[in-house]
Amino acid sequence: MGGGRHRRLRSATVEYELEGFEFFTIILENSSKRQRLPDTFMEMLDGHRPKHVMLRQAGTGLRRHWDVEVVIRKDHMYLCRGWEQFVHAYDLRHGYFLVFRYDGDAMLTVKVFITTICRMRYQDDDDASNRSSGSDSGYNTSSIEFG
Repeated sequence: MGGGRHRRLRSATVEYELEGFEFFTIILENSSKRQRLPDTFMEMLDGHRPKHVMLRQAGTGLRRHWDVEVVIRKDHMYLCRGWEQFVHAYDLRHGYFLVFRYDGDAMLTVKVFITTICRMRYQDDDDASNRSSGSDSGYNTSSIEFG
């Protein structure tokens, strides 16, 4: 019975229950300025909704953190200010599939799957930010992980 499980989740501390919680979103045409998060994630926060989250790309050595504002509008939660920079830095495009993992302390780790259903791997953020090439993509790929 799903209803009982939700009551149990809300009876424990938010940090304990959400640690390791994963959800996915898909980049849509209007996702570059803001990204809607699943309503279930917002409900699980049970009133402890952060005003900011820190995003980090999974698999990067330095794990650069991106401070992103969280906004609640019309009973939905969105990633807003700071999200556009994250999208640009990792060249996120329409149709990309993102898996978010809540790591506690308002930290979300993001795995990016491109439209070929392969996980994108990025070089260390330090390498990408210090590159001297004229690439405007915002990232350098080092490999693609299948699966």
